[in-house]
Amino acid sequence: MNQRIKSVLQYSLFIGLGVVMLYLAFRGQKITEIFLKLESANFYWVAVAAVITMASHFVRAVRWNMLIEPLGHRPKNLNTFAAVLIGYAANFAFPRLGEVARCGTLTKTDNVPMDKLIGTVIVERVVDLISLVIILILTVFLQFNRISSFVYDNLLKGIITKLLANTTTLIVIIVLIIGLTFAAFKLFSRFKQDIYQSAIGQKVMGLLEGIAHGLASISKLRNVFGFIFYSVLLWTLYLLSTYTMFFALASTANLTLLTALFVLTVGSLGMAAPVQGGLGAFHWIVSKGLILYGIAELDGLAYATISHGTQTLMVISFGGLSFLWLMLKRDNKAKLSSIL
Repeated sequence: MNQRIKSVLQYSLFIGLGVVMLYLAFRGQKITEIFLKLESANFYWVAVAAVITMASHFVRAVRWNMLIEPLGHRPKNLNTFAAVLIGYAANFAFPRLGEVARCGTLTKTDNVPMDKLIGTVIVERVVDLISLVIILILTVFLQFNRISSFVYDNLLKGIITKLLANTTTLIVIIVLIIGLTFAAFKLFSRFKQDIYQSAIGQKVMGLLEGIAHGLASISKLRNVFGFIFYSVLLWTLYLLSTYTMFFALASTANLTLLTALFVLTVGSLGMAAPVQGGLGAFHWIVSKGLILYGIAELDGLAYATISHGTQTLMVISFGGLSFLWLMLKRDNKAKLSSIL
């Protein structure tokens, strides 16, 4: 298949998925009422949350530089910051394109090899995943009764009730799970060499090796405690941004920092969905999650919309400005070199 056609189809698929998620999130809701709530929002707090979010992006850039430094390169924090913003903006064009875009940007501005930068991004993603798991565990631990009852009532209760009412179905499902697990294990044991040598197998093994090497490179950091500090600071800023955005709407103004921790957790899962900038997925999961805290779904959608909209507007605007700034900077550098 032509690469351009393949790219168009992939892009259309992601856009379509985002539209479906948006439809599911807003289905049955009065859109005009959501807009009325947004019009009456306190934009002072929106601005505060936006500034905190920008600060978090800068912290991410500084932390990324700490991973790049052991490679023998020391990009300027401003260049790295611009590359991070460009990467975020690129993610709105195509999911996962951001990682390549920001690495490519820094390669052009500071001549850091692309393959080495990709390795540092893998490390970042692994550290972020570990951080998110820790936050998820902390969130569940601090709010176990509330979260467990919500999950049971809304997700598990109906399934468990139906299964217990039909013992035969339950037994068949258990036998199928055991049988399929055993068959998969036997097939893997028999054909593991073929799997390893296949194109998909090599990609998976390459990814796992990259993650392993990336984690090992953390030990080469000159300031491990500094890296941990910036990682904690990054997620603290994310939490504060989530919390301050509560004050933008009257319906969420009384929510606590603990609620913000929960929204940050589920919102991060929504942003990780394979759609442009978490479009639709973020709105759906945040609005459903806020029901836990007595917030009507319509109010939850209003909060998700203003939060996601602010982030989107900032990233696209500052990502575009960063791209223009680097282009002008490169052109001026080229003109100066020609004069000299």
